[in-house]
Amino acid sequence: MNTRHGVERCIRHAFELAETRPARHVTLVHKTNVLTFAGDLWERTFHEVAAEHPGVETAYNHVDAACIYFVQDPHRYDVVVTDNLFGDILTDLGGAVSGGIGLASSANLNPARTGPSMFEPVHGSAPDIAGTNAANPTAAVLSAALMLDFLGEGSAASRIREACADLPTGSTTEVGAMIASRVRD
Repeated sequence: MNTRHGVERCIRHAFELAETRPARHVTLVHKTNVLTFAGDLWERTFHEVAAEHPGVETAYNHVDAACIYFVQDPHRYDVVVTDNLFGDILTDLGGAVSGGIGLASSANLNPARTGPSMFEPVHGSAPDIAGTNAANPTAAVLSAALMLDFLGEGSAASRIREACADLPTGSTTEVGAMIASRVRD
């Protein structure tokens, strides 16, 4: 369910995040031409919050167009804000085009910190391969880096991201041990 309070909270966080990044750009992704009530709420709120952040550039993409641009021209994006439905689609797509959803981390943030935030791989769990030592743990480890960033531990988060760069494939145990070794070194 989309509420003004929830939508505004998401959009405000997107603009606050964009202000900390060099590109200073936020793209709203939705389907305003079809989901007219929810889309109107997101679009109105986006424009109202954007007016409070004149140093941040903005854009709007329908979700289907965003899927094309994620593949053809991903550098056009800095911060993307959208609802859960489209966010789920885009994070899976983003993971797939950047090496596989097994490498894609995610964070469901409560920026006000009035309740918990959640950090997990984009794909969630993989019960179909549980116990086979075949799951790539990189996304789970990178989700921990997102958590450390959120907790203000940027240096530790950077060490984890560096440890996850250019990993060879292998079993869960092998990849996990390699990441742990790189973090320790």
